[in-house]
Amino acid sequence: MPFQAVASQRLFQQVADQIAGLIRSGELAPGTRLPAERDLSKKLGVSRPIVREAMIALELSGLVEVRTGTGAYVCAKSARSTELRDVGPSALELLAARRVIEGEIAACAAIAAKDKDIERLDEALAWYRREYLKGEDCYEADRAFHIGLAEATGNAVFVHIVEQFWGDMRGPIFNRLGELTKNNAKLRTNMSDHENIRNAVAQHDVDGARRTMQAHIANVEVYFFDGLGKQGKTRRKTE
Repeated sequence: MPFQAVASQRLFQQVADQIAGLIRSGELAPGTRLPAERDLSKKLGVSRPIVREAMIALELSGLVEVRTGTGAYVCAKSARSTELRDVGPSALELLAARRVIEGEIAACAAIAAKDKDIERLDEALAWYRREYLKGEDCYEADRAFHIGLAEATGNAVFVHIVEQFWGDMRGPIFNRLGELTKNNAKLRTNMSDHENIRNAVAQHDVDGARRTMQAHIANVEVYFFDGLGKQGKTRRKTE
C-alpha cells in the first residue's frame, strides 16, 4: 500500500488524513482490513500510540470500524463520512504535558500545602473510593483531586491550567480511549497513585510529590497506550 512517512507536527491527524485519502480514492476499498498497528507504525515512521489515535479519529469520523481482537476495517461508503471530524487534542500530547506540568504543581503543593489543603485532598480521595466501590465513573472525583493539588499551591494560574487539562480530557479521543481501556485495575491504580501523591504532599516531600505525580501520569499512559483491552497491566512504581 502507498503509505508515506509523515512529518512530526500533529502526527495522529496527519496519519488519519493520509489513510482517509486512501479510503476516499478507493485504494482502500470497503471491507479492507487495515494493517496492524505495529505494521502501520513501521510503514508510516511513527509510534504505535500515534497510530492508535489516528485509528480512533478515523473511527469517530465513520471511515473505519475498529473490531476488538481483529483490527480496523474500512466502512461501507453508505456508512461513512467524507471528511475527518474534529476529534480534539491528542491524548498522547495532553498526557505528556500533564506529566511535566502537574509534576511541578505537585512539588509546589508539597511546599505550600496547609492542613485545609490536605483535608480537601482527603475528601477527594474519599469521593473517589465511594464512586469506585459503586462502579461509577470516577472522573469528577479524579478531577477534584488534581484541582485540589493545584489549589494547594496558592497559584491561580496553576488552577486554571489544570482545569483546562481536565476540560480537554473530555475530548472525543480521550473519551474513546477511556471506553476502550475502562477496567477496575486502572481505577485501583489511580486510587493508589492519588494516595501516594497525597502522602508526599502532606509530608512536604517535594521530590516525592513530583516523582509520584509523574509516575501516576505515566501509569495512565500505560493503560491507554500499552494496555489497551488488558486487565492488570503492570504499573510503574510510584513509591
